[in-house]
Amino acid sequence: MKFGSWLIAACAGVMALSTGATAKETMRLEWVIQGQFAGPLIALEKGYYKEAGVDMELLPAGPDLKPAITVAQGTDSFGIGHPNQVISARANGAPLVTVAQFGHRSASVYIARKSTGIKTIKDMKGHSVGLWFGGDEHEFLAMLRAASINQDDVKIINQGFDIIAWLQGDYEVMQAAIYNELQQVYAQGIKKDELVFLDPTASGVAMVNTGIFTSEQIIKDRPEVVQAVVSATMRGWKEALANPKAAAEIVVKYNSELKVDDQVKQIEAMGELFCSGVTLEGKFGESVMSEWETVQKVLLDAKLIDTSIDLSKGFTNAFWEKAPADDKTINCSK
Repeated sequence: MKFGSWLIAACAGVMALSTGATAKETMRLEWVIQGQFAGPLIALEKGYYKEAGVDMELLPAGPDLKPAITVAQGTDSFGIGHPNQVISARANGAPLVTVAQFGHRSASVYIARKSTGIKTIKDMKGHSVGLWFGGDEHEFLAMLRAASINQDDVKIINQGFDIIAWLQGDYEVMQAAIYNELQQVYAQGIKKDELVFLDPTASGVAMVNTGIFTSEQIIKDRPEVVQAVVSATMRGWKEALANPKAAAEIVVKYNSELKVDDQVKQIEAMGELFCSGVTLEGKFGESVMSEWETVQKVLLDAKLIDTSIDLSKGFTNAFWEKAPADDKTINCSK
């Protein structure tokens, strides 16, 4: 999908979270208020943004409200998102830049019951898979290409944002976020050893997940604000992963429809997402060129972008480098 074809729709009934009556900077989250964003929420609740000189407002997103679009258009200062979104934006003329990268693996897992007979991606011929369309499907399609499986030999279904159809057997493999749908599967009493996990990392096509991005203009005009946001968010995430229960209680304060126990599991799953790659070397928040190269190749092979971009302009580690050293190490004990 080309950047220029994306549409913005009004998001009715969402709650803005702010440190003050008038927010000077905004961060568009990728979804509704939940444990997936515990780091920014803690930084907001405990005043870390304010302490760093930023009056921050956190705003929820949704299927038709994308952070990459709102930041590119100047509606928001910062967004939560992923390298594929930044690469796609830059390929279409929108100068977004990732200023901190937290995840170094894919947030998606592709699961099947062992009873399906599927053991690896090479077994997918003649089987069915549910995927999220609109861009999220391309990681799995890249897995098929890497296994030399024709896409037409697999039944691909546009799945919804719940696990009901998979539970009912409408398709055998389901795309699931480790911090959301996978936790819902476990909540149904299905145990990990009853499942098969098809791993995009094993196929060499993992789309690394979750970072902070902004625009080139904001970096140029307000570098001190960018530094403050990066450092405060990293501090928030360090605290969230050190004490998921306390973090979950803060999350639920901002979204009373959630349950603390569920949010503890989601925050712990975010820790699982973050505790990989260079994070294990004490480099939480750093962007890695080789990971971006993998993402760009997936986008090119899928013809989602027409030409390569200069990846060195798509991210910067300058703000991460100046963040407190102690916040570059997070709790990865689990």
